[in-house]
Amino acid sequence: MNPIHNIVTERNDDYLDLLNYAIQIGDEEWQQEILLNLKRLNHSEEWQREWAVTEQLWRQFDRINQQLLSLYDSIRETTDDSSKQRLLEQWWQLKLERISVSRQIQAESLSLNSDCESCR
Repeated sequence: MNPIHNIVTERNDDYLDLLNYAIQIGDEEWQQEILLNLKRLNHSEEWQREWAVTEQLWRQFDRINQQLLSLYDSIRETTDDSSKQRLLEQWWQLKLERISVSRQIQAESLSLNSDCESCR
């Protein structure tokens, strides 16, 4: 399952747990507040934009992984040292790019989680 989907699901589950508790104790004002927050969060344009950015980063991460696998196969198959060196340099460059994308994904995930925490 997609990490962003996990965040949204966990956040919604937490809100539904709170809603169930508010229903049990009969706090109608709190129930309405929880429902409004859920609606706002699940239909927020800002949340959807952040979600789209993170989705794009995950696609880029997957693309880089596919390229790394392809390069790895090429490195194993080549016998020419100069070609192998060139492929290794490409491979290392892709690894650095993957690290950069991973950090961006982590930053986005932290941002989404903190947004989620501020809504509780």
